[in-house]
Amino acid sequence: MLFEGIRLALASIWSQKLRTFLTVLANIVAVSSVIAVVSIVGGMDTYVREKVAGEGTGIVTLKRVDQLRILSSLDEFIKSLRNPRLTLQDVDYIRAHVTHARLVDALVTQSSRVAYRKRYLDGINIQGRYADYPLLRDLPLDAGRHFSRLEVQAKSNVVVIGWDVARNLFPDEDPLDKMVKIGRRPFRVVGVVEEQPNILGRNQNRFLVTPITSFQKVYGTRSSVNILIQTPSLETIQETVDEVTAHMRIRHQLRPGDRNDFEVTTADALVSLWKGISSSIFLVLIVITSISLVIGGIVIMNIMLVSVTERTREIGIRKALGAKRTDVLWQMLVESMTLSSIGGVLGITVGFGVASVVGLLSPLPYTIEPWAIVAGLVVTLATGIFFGIYPANKAAQLDPIEALRHE
Repeated sequence: MLFEGIRLALASIWSQKLRTFLTVLANIVAVSSVIAVVSIVGGMDTYVREKVAGEGTGIVTLKRVDQLRILSSLDEFIKSLRNPRLTLQDVDYIRAHVTHARLVDALVTQSSRVAYRKRYLDGINIQGRYADYPLLRDLPLDAGRHFSRLEVQAKSNVVVIGWDVARNLFPDEDPLDKMVKIGRRPFRVVGVVEEQPNILGRNQNRFLVTPITSFQKVYGTRSSVNILIQTPSLETIQETVDEVTAHMRIRHQLRPGDRNDFEVTTADALVSLWKGISSSIFLVLIVITSISLVIGGIVIMNIMLVSVTERTREIGIRKALGAKRTDVLWQMLVESMTLSSIGGVLGITVGFGVASVVGLLSPLPYTIEPWAIVAGLVVTLATGIFFGIYPANKAAQLDPIEALRHE
């Protein structure tokens, strides 16, 4: 009975292809929008967890200002701009007092030109770090070595360069032991980092790392440093955050009611921020999709009412030959569900097509979510049932004699 109803429905739909397409257009737009956004946001969720947040897993960062706070509280962000800068003395203080710290590093950055003879690169990310920086982030070397603690203490002018810097400044020669200029100061290349994958289209190979003491010789000590604290395990992250916060409040002589004049962040903060953003996207999407589905359902109901009018005589003949009221009701309802489901299937196809094109033409990743496919089909099927009940019931209640007289 079900398959016979679907066959009759498909035959009716196929005979009116353009009308069918226009009827299910709203469903196609609604479902394809959901599928495309769910695929891209789902891909971004995985990407943020594995790549972006993974870069700082187990790391607690103490900084003067948290730039992400501008997205959650503009007032708090503006207040934080008055926070005192963090210095290398704060790094020493954290090392001496935070018991949960396995390693403590500092990071200060500057965008600058790097030159070698007549070649130069603009906009290179210059990083000042301590010698333990490779232990906080996996940076395998293609050649050479990382700088040592003695070189940090001696303020030696040595650098480790990224893959793109080495490739562009030294296309035909070995970069090791060559002298590059940062500003007007010469620095000796001691290492080259292996090529790193891009993150969200951002090139991760245009950087240069030098001892933080040497960095301050070039750019001075006015810039606030970010202090990176590696925890013994993921389970001790919150304890480390609490300990860092307590010791910094003591160091800055803050009273119990005073707000923190520093920021302590973890990778979880970035993940939480992204979850909040993605949840808002889904909420807006649900509202827009609901409107599109209601419009699509109303269109389907109107088309089904027109179909009932056009096929009144056919329905009368079926009833005269013995078709029951439930048979007519079921046939019309199956036709409505089939019509709506076709829109759902086309919407799913278009949605994944859009997501794959976006993934190919941009750095945004995407993923195929099976639950989104099931949800799309279920919702469109439910739309067909809900908006098909009235025309199907109207067809089922037709008087066979009056229907046979219909022209």
